[in-house]
Amino acid sequence: MGRRIKNIIGYLITFTVVAIAGLTIYDMFQDYLLNPWTRDGQVQGQIIQITSRVSGPIIEIPIVDNQFVNKGDLLFKIDPRTFAAEVAEARASLAQAKAATAEAKDKAQRAQDLYKRDQGAVSKLSLVEKENELRQAEAAVQVAEADLDSAELDLEFTEVRAPLEGYVTNLNLQIGSYTVENQPAMALVDISGYYVYGFFKETQIENIKPGDRAVVKLMSYPDKPLEGEVDSIGWGIAQEDGSTGNDLLPSINASFDWIRLAQRIPVRVHLTRIPEGVELRLGTTATVIVLSGKQSKHFIF
Repeated sequence: MGRRIKNIIGYLITFTVVAIAGLTIYDMFQDYLLNPWTRDGQVQGQIIQITSRVSGPIIEIPIVDNQFVNKGDLLFKIDPRTFAAEVAEARASLAQAKAATAEAKDKAQRAQDLYKRDQGAVSKLSLVEKENELRQAEAAVQVAEADLDSAELDLEFTEVRAPLEGYVTNLNLQIGSYTVENQPAMALVDISGYYVYGFFKETQIENIKPGDRAVVKLMSYPDKPLEGEVDSIGWGIAQEDGSTGNDLLPSINASFDWIRLAQRIPVRVHLTRIPEGVELRLGTTATVIVLSGKQSKHFIF
């Protein structure tokens, strides 16, 4: 009798454990269906191409590769001597134009005064010519002022400064190297523009909506999940490999051509909370879960 009771109790315990395990598995399966997730995610951000506005040899580089810089910090300096000489020349031209204007104004005024006293002493045509000479001289002053402004801007552009806070990357400049205007010299990663792209199967997209909460786990910080919100969902992808397709659509590679696989659709996630101590880097791997159904219990990465 006692053995039978023990067996019954053992069966009940086994049944209870199996039932709990089954419910847990079912709950996890429901969690998986209601909360789409993917391990195919990447940290992305805004990359600013730093270019110089003028050409010339570099004489100063006060930064190093991967350094953090504040807005307005000097990145590199171009030899300013040629541009300083152009400023001096423009100032001299402006002074000359102003002197010529003053002379033309004086001549026009004297001609007007003489004409008022004695109309026969100065012809009407001569008065018109003096007025035209004055207007031409005044126009020359405006041109000289514009040339001076341009020369001063070029001199100012010899100092290339950071347009925003971020990290310098791909710094390949050397002192003495020649930089060409409007040609990228380095890249600057904007620290305020980080976001995450999660590439979800097309079969999951119907369960994802802009505004849905999201949780992001970085491979580099497995114990520090980030919080975010679905910003947008891609409207198209290219069919071939490559960073960009023929129509400027993101190109996603569906591997195993002999199997019909679901395509991957990019979902952009805006980060709303980044734990202390987490440093985001572009291109790092992320797992993304979209909490579109309910609060996830089991996808605690």
